[in-house]
Amino acid sequence: MKKGIAIMMIAAVLGVGAQVSFAAPTEAELTEKVIREKNFPTEPPRKADKYIKRALKSAKWVMIEPIASPLVTEKEKATSVTITGKAEVTQRQMIRFLKRRNPNPKLNCTITDIVKLYYEEAEREGIRPDIAMCQAFKETGFFNYGGDVIPAQNNYCGLGTTGGGVKGAFFDTPQLGVRAHIQHLMAYTTTKKPSLAIVDPRYEHIVKNRPDLFGSVHTWTGLNGQWAVPGTHYGQDILNLWRQAKAPDDSPETLIYATMDIRRDPKNSAAYLYRGIAYYSGGRYDEAIVDFDEALNLSKSCEGYYDRALCYEKKGDLEKAMEDYNAALRIEPNFVVAKYNRGLIYLKEGKYKQAIDDFDECLDFTPQMYDAMVGKGIAHAMMKKYLDAWHDFYNAGNINTEANTIKANQNIIAECYRATKK
Repeated sequence: MKKGIAIMMIAAVLGVGAQVSFAAPTEAELTEKVIREKNFPTEPPRKADKYIKRALKSAKWVMIEPIASPLVTEKEKATSVTITGKAEVTQRQMIRFLKRRNPNPKLNCTITDIVKLYYEEAEREGIRPDIAMCQAFKETGFFNYGGDVIPAQNNYCGLGTTGGGVKGAFFDTPQLGVRAHIQHLMAYTTTKKPSLAIVDPRYEHIVKNRPDLFGSVHTWTGLNGQWAVPGTHYGQDILNLWRQAKAPDDSPETLIYATMDIRRDPKNSAAYLYRGIAYYSGGRYDEAIVDFDEALNLSKSCEGYYDRALCYEKKGDLEKAMEDYNAALRIEPNFVVAKYNRGLIYLKEGKYKQAIDDFDECLDFTPQMYDAMVGKGIAHAMMKKYLDAWHDFYNAGNINTEANTIKANQNIIAECYRATKK
């Protein structure tokens, strides 16, 4: 192929010099096939290398979005939240939370059905259904999967997986998968037998071989280093998702309740935070910031700084948002969602190394956080480290095969390689 024609074809594919939308790539299925079959070269052909790089330099990468779910203040410390107990998040709230984080989960039932199953199975056994669901969200990446477990297994908590391609347990129905998850939690937290026949294949292993664990782990943070390894922050990650799920909506009833709570106790920082979140949920960011300011005047908290940062991001004030994310992380250095959002601001500001550092730390805590992997890919591409970017987008696709941000960015690179071979 002549050099001039090659450059023109690459430019046509990537939209060099023009704004191109990759929201719905026209050749996404072909690109996915190329990548899945591993016909996609791990490095560009040497003689065409400079043409590929020229095209990639002008590519319009599809950006990821910040995690925009605010957090309520907890009345009790994370180390005190028990595995047993009643739900604090309603089924309606949980459905809304899951849809917001993943509107198309890879489930063998509906979103409403999976939530109903968790509440039925957990409440029967005295396990907190809302937090158990958040554990499933963490284990499956909000039912995106991407690790050793596949959706057909109906295995929502990694039962029997040991890494290295070991898929673990298979369950015939979503109900049995949920039941096994709840029964496994029971093995850790109580010596009482499950009400129904045991379907958890690892239940007897805990009973017979781990007397140190059987019935002795009573809090979610007690699962650190036990349920998942490494797991120094495992329980805290689950509880952070739970706190996001508990965020109030902007209904008139919620605002009335929150205002009455403030009137009863004007020095209650949590009440101002709660009403601020309700305002935020309704897009009333200036009013939300006023409440978050008051909450922080009364008590400095990572939640207060994080929630106010979300408001500043919505208003386009990235400088103030960055200040608040930094303040939140000074209080809680392992605050994953704040670190991810801060990494995204670094990415927008062209501070690519700092962005990669933040995304890497997110992935250390939450390996299935595909957006962080995409962020790394974009940062590497902007640093002209295209092979690293390819690996990042490829790994992101192994976590989630449906996300448009992954497909679109993979498509940019794949089409570039294909164009040079024509």
